[in-house]
Amino acid sequence: MQHRILTALGLTLALAAPVAVTANAPTALAVSCTVNVKLTPGVSNAGVACLEQRMIELGYPGIGTPDSIYGTNTANAVKSFQNDRGLYPDGIVTSVTSRQLGLRGALPGPTAPRVTVLGDSTSAAMRWYDEANNSTLRYDKMGTGHDLLWSVESCRRLVRVSCTGRTDPGTGAKWVPVSVLPLMQTTLRGKLGQAVVIMAGYDDTSISTAIDPIMAEAKAQGVARVFWLNYRVSSSYGYGPYYAAHNANLEAAKVRWPNLTVLDWNGFTYAQSAATQTAWFAPDQIHMDPAGATALAEWLKTNVDAWHLERCKAINANTGVVAPAIGSPTVVGEPSGFVGLGPVRMLDTRDPGPGRIGAGREVEIDVNAVAPADATAISLSVTAVDPCTNGFLTVYDCDVRPFISNLNYVPGRTTAGMAISLLTDRKVCIFSSSITDLIVDVTGAFTPGGARFTPIAPTRWVDTRGNPAVLSLPTGARTAGSDTEVQIAGQGVVPADATAVWLNVVGSLANSKSFITVYPGQCGTAPLSSNVNMLAGRTAAAAVLVGLGPTGSVCVRVGGGSTHVVVDVAGWFSADPTALAYRAGPQARLYDSRPASGPPAPNPPAGTVHEVTIGSVAVLNVTSIVAGGTGFLAAKPCGVTDTSSLINNALYETMANATAIAPSANGEVCVSASMPTHVVVDQLGTFVPPGG
Repeated sequence: MQHRILTALGLTLALAAPVAVTANAPTALAVSCTVNVKLTPGVSNAGVACLEQRMIELGYPGIGTPDSIYGTNTANAVKSFQNDRGLYPDGIVTSVTSRQLGLRGALPGPTAPRVTVLGDSTSAAMRWYDEANNSTLRYDKMGTGHDLLWSVESCRRLVRVSCTGRTDPGTGAKWVPVSVLPLMQTTLRGKLGQAVVIMAGYDDTSISTAIDPIMAEAKAQGVARVFWLNYRVSSSYGYGPYYAAHNANLEAAKVRWPNLTVLDWNGFTYAQSAATQTAWFAPDQIHMDPAGATALAEWLKTNVDAWHLERCKAINANTGVVAPAIGSPTVVGEPSGFVGLGPVRMLDTRDPGPGRIGAGREVEIDVNAVAPADATAISLSVTAVDPCTNGFLTVYDCDVRPFISNLNYVPGRTTAGMAISLLTDRKVCIFSSSITDLIVDVTGAFTPGGARFTPIAPTRWVDTRGNPAVLSLPTGARTAGSDTEVQIAGQGVVPADATAVWLNVVGSLANSKSFITVYPGQCGTAPLSSNVNMLAGRTAAAAVLVGLGPTGSVCVRVGGGSTHVVVDVAGWFSADPTALAYRAGPQARLYDSRPASGPPAPNPPAGTVHEVTIGSVAVLNVTSIVAGGTGFLAAKPCGVTDTSSLINNALYETMANATAIAPSANGEVCVSASMPTHVVVDQLGTFVPPGG
């Protein structure tokens, strides 16, 4: 993609007093001098000494004593720096390169998040006008508050080889920029930071097969948020007829990728007056004039700042203590029954809370104030809120951290789940593998005198989509703020004297970000808690262990948006002395379809049945690892034909859910998935008969 060639204007020099080079080089933030001129390899200029001093400060070798000659060693160091920052490595120090070196204005501090901008000539205008005017006006819009890595070049495509770009004003050579995905996988690998902004692909005829690989690469590198500008539709540019399809593909991808934010550049620009659009855009209605480049920089800053990416810097996520190493727990709880509690909020790290839990850290929660004195285990609802990268939570008794996961999360998606932890010292520890906000609610406890458990094969109780279910309720999605009373006890399956139930609750095809809260009937004021969290257009499931109200019912409240609700019953708790008691621990990994060593194996195909030996009724945490498509996973006694979705996945997603399940006669449960995925099964505890 070509745009007008820009001509460098007059430049000025401001050189600070020389600083002696010491054996202990200053940190990268320590900038000792200033250069305000364009420097090209081979020139003789007083500013070269400052440039060389800066390269020494940054740790680039082979420069020697700073002088006024821009020699080969200095040029190689500058090229290495440019390569590290995604710039074209020509060794020419323009205003933008100089700004990123810290030679023109203060560098962002250590808490500033890194934002990588990957663009073609539509966004490169921000850089070109700055360089032509010996300015950093547009760069500073974002570069002041972010560690900005600005890789913008003409003709950059997304995946396939880019076209020939602009002419290098210094060398006369034609540039063919590296396309977005290869650039992420090579030069910029491990450098992308907390966010990536994409404004490229205006020379692609289709982006339908490019979005998922780019998003998967960003996910693999721990990028918290991808901002992808949609395409300004124009009949004045040769590729313009493809842009409406590009934009539709991006909208569809938002459902698959919760950390993808599509910025409506098309809508924003066409909402401007005709005069403004004329001032912003060249005749092709795609490329920008100086005013448009400035408007783009300001608009990007506003949209990126709204996400507060600084929350994902490790320096700002120090809640908790460094977690102990993984061990092999051996402690087993005493057989106990269930007592419903609350839910009672125990922790919320969000503002004004203590701050996000850091990667590899854990928090310790004292449950002494809410758990009965004789409690042997406790049930919790744990929620990872707006995580920064992929990760998981492990909930345990603060003794030996087990090799299991209770909840898996991805950036951009709030995920809630149920966990049961052994209590050995009236405390629960929660480990997080990545940076996230964390909410913890106590929902119940297990005590020697509590209600005993009777498991059943998962039974469809409610389905607002109109499918067959035990309880007939009006069909249709439940709207935000609505409560639905679900009668469970005394309906022919669960006895009238049941006091609590084990449910699997599904929110299906939410119209926007939504959540479901399940609490004991009678319906009224819902507790400050969520059991299932859904994204727009998505389906999610979670186990819920909840007490029954006075008439044997639970209340289901939908918040945020509207969603269909599906409820399956997996068993109930009652005073029946012949029913099963819960024995917490030891927590252990029972099954992992991934190879124990060697290279990763492809996902088992859709329809694979994983047979897992459990021996007795068990509480399992089942995880679907990096699903190869959208679908669901079911767990049931082998030989049972009824199917209930335990996990609902989207492409490339990892999800987990807990279940209480009885084995078949041979002591096995069968886990099957409708999509290609690896499967992991962890055991949290078992239900044992009286005297067991």
